[in-house]
Amino acid sequence: MAGAAAGNPARPDRAARQGVDRLLLIFCRWAAPRQNCLQRGQRRRSSAAGVGGYFFEGCLNMDRRDVLKMLAGAAALGGCPAWAQDAFPSRMMKVVVAYPPGGVTDIAGRLMAEILNKEFGKPAIVENKGGGSGTIAQQYVLQQPHDGHVLLSGGFGGLILPVILNPNLPVNPQASFIPVAQVAEFVNVLLVGRDVKARNVAELIDYAKANPGKLNYATNGVGTSAHFTSELFNLQAGTKVVHIPYRSSGEVISGLRNGDVHMAFANAPAVNSLVKAGTLRAIAVTSGSRTKDLPDVPTMVESGMPDFVVTSWLGAYVATGTPPEIVKKLGDAIVKGAQQPENVQRFETAGFQVSTKDAAAYAAFNRSELARWKEVARLANIRAEA
Repeated sequence: MAGAAAGNPARPDRAARQGVDRLLLIFCRWAAPRQNCLQRGQRRRSSAAGVGGYFFEGCLNMDRRDVLKMLAGAAALGGCPAWAQDAFPSRMMKVVVAYPPGGVTDIAGRLMAEILNKEFGKPAIVENKGGGSGTIAQQYVLQQPHDGHVLLSGGFGGLILPVILNPNLPVNPQASFIPVAQVAEFVNVLLVGRDVKARNVAELIDYAKANPGKLNYATNGVGTSAHFTSELFNLQAGTKVVHIPYRSSGEVISGLRNGDVHMAFANAPAVNSLVKAGTLRAIAVTSGSRTKDLPDVPTMVESGMPDFVVTSWLGAYVATGTPPEIVKKLGDAIVKGAQQPENVQRFETAGFQVSTKDAAAYAAFNRSELARWKEVARLANIRAEA
């Protein structure tokens, strides 16, 4: 009886130790696929009574107090991936723009930076890194940690068309970046020169067909969105309007006003005010519906070209390798912010139309646009300048 009584106090302690051993076994099995330091196969038979299982070598060398601390820490964290996602962003964010301040990509980038700042409560700045046809900015983003804190502002003109013209770019945007969210788009306006008599698209096409090779269209360079849009016009209208590439959009506008150019597709934000003032004459817009800025100007669809809908769109991208949960978190925040009434107003004031897509939809849209304009380039024989 005395012996039994003397042995009884030891039983709770032994049971407690065995309980800790069982917890240790469970923890090691949970941690093995998550920690490189614990390797499968490095096992030995447990000497603890009653466990009847296997322990990992690394775990056996640990003091039980350390094990309990680790178990408490694991319970608090609830899994590293979820914790990492909840902690994002952990520092200042940056939106990189591949062009100088003041352009449409820069304006969109600054609006996105403000959205990020408001949605996440972290500082977000814009950094302009022009040059190299966008590759300098792209390379800069790729050199930063691929953790979602550095984004690239871009879209149709900077991330789709260059790949079509030159598959051997120093940076392939389609392979190197993940679409995060689309925020806005702007349409093109079909302008006609001072001496052109056509009052609408149908009359312009009739004249071009009756005088093949005599009409010209101007763009701000080979391989630009204006170039692709103009060649789409030739393909769908069955015309042979001749390309005259200028060095800048300003030169195109001067050519229209001076009568040196017969027609041109121009970005709406750059010409809306000139059209309203009567300085330039617009006969159509390329959106699916009429715009708020030019409500009296019909669409190309209304004008007899049912498949002619073209917009230049802009959004955010991150480097390939960014965790998908962070891509989604960024995309959802940008879409939510862009849809706020005050931001809709700001985009519209800058000449954009808010048009949002989350990460999944934006990625699919990028793929479809790439395929569409590759076909236009093939049919129209659009090539990069030598």
